[in-house]
Amino acid sequence: MKKKIFALLLTAALGIGAVACGANNTAETASDNSNLSETTSETGELTTVRLAIMTGGSSHWYAVIGDKEGIFEKHGIKVEISEFAAGVNTVDAVAMGQADFGNLADYAAVNRIGNTKEETNLVIVDRLSTSAGTQGGSLYVADGITSVEDLANVPFATQTGTVWDYWVAKTYESAGIAESEQNIVSVDSMASAVALMTTGDVQAVWASGQNAAKLEEAGFNSILTLNDLNLYTDAYYISTSDYLNENPELVKAFIEAQEDIAEWIENNKEAAAADFEAASGVSQDQFLSDIEATKLVTDFTQETLDHLNGIKDWAVAGGRFEDYNILDYTDLTALKAVYPDSVTVE
Repeated sequence: MKKKIFALLLTAALGIGAVACGANNTAETASDNSNLSETTSETGELTTVRLAIMTGGSSHWYAVIGDKEGIFEKHGIKVEISEFAAGVNTVDAVAMGQADFGNLADYAAVNRIGNTKEETNLVIVDRLSTSAGTQGGSLYVADGITSVEDLANVPFATQTGTVWDYWVAKTYESAGIAESEQNIVSVDSMASAVALMTTGDVQAVWASGQNAAKLEEAGFNSILTLNDLNLYTDAYYISTSDYLNENPELVKAFIEAQEDIAEWIENNKEAAAADFEAASGVSQDQFLSDIEATKLVTDFTQETLDHLNGIKDWAVAGGRFEDYNILDYTDLTALKAVYPDSVTVE
C-alpha cells in the first residue's frame, strides 16, 4: 500500500516537473544563444557563460552556489544555467551551440566521443568531481530479489548513453548473466526510473543521493554498491575546441571560479546546503549527505586518464566503438595555465 500511494504522488509530481525538465533556470537568461557582455554599476563588466548542468549533481552545486555567493561575478562571469536530466542532454546542448560548458560522467564522455570522434569538436576541459573513496551509488531492487544472480530476466532500468549503461553492464558481468537473459528497460530520466520501480514495471535500478532516498522511503532495499564492484564515477566539464580557442582568458577565469567554488563549499557546507535548498528544493540534510559522498576537484591527473582508458578499453572490447586516444579529445591548456600542478598526465 505504501508503494502504491508513493507511486500516485510521484506520478502527479512528474506531470508537473516534466514541464520544467531541460528548461532554463537562470540568474538572468540571455535573449539569444550568443556570448554576451553587460556592464552594471555594482560589478563592472561581466561576460555571460552558458552552463548546461545535470539537475541535482555536482555541476548543479557549482552553478547555483557559485552564482548565489558571487564567486562567478568575482571572476567577471555571469552564469546562464540550463538544467538537464543527464549528461547526454548537456553534451547535446554544447554540441548544438546552446551552451558553452556542459558536464557529464565518465562513461557518457567516453561513449559520446567514441561514437562521434570523426565529426566532433567536443573536448574535455577538466574534472570537477569524483565519487572515488565513497559508496557512490547503490542498486535498489524489488521484493524477492536478494542477489545479483536474481537479476536474470528482471526489468533493469538504464538511461541509454549514460553511465547507467556501464553500471548495468558491469552488474550483469559480476553475476555472469548472459545477454539472452538481460532485460534492460530504457528510461528518459531518473525520475521515470523511480516511478517505474513503484509500479513494478522496473525491478532494479542504480541510484544515489535524493533518488536513493526516494526509493528507500518507498520501501525498496539495496543489495549492492558501486564500491562492491570496484566502480566509481568521475564528472567532467566539456566544451568545444572552437569555444576554447576563441575565449582563452574567459576559460581560465571559469576554471579559477570552479576551484574557488569547490573551496567555498568545502569550508561552508551548512551555508552551501542552505543556498542549494533555496535554489533547488533539495533538503539541506540531503545535500550534506550527497556532498559527503562526493569529492569536488579541479584537475586532470594520470589516475583520471587511467580511469577513462579503463572504461574506453572495456567498451572497445565489447564492440561499442573503435579505439581512440582520449587525449586527442582533451584540451587542458587553460587548466595547466592556472593550476599547473593539477595536471599530471604523461
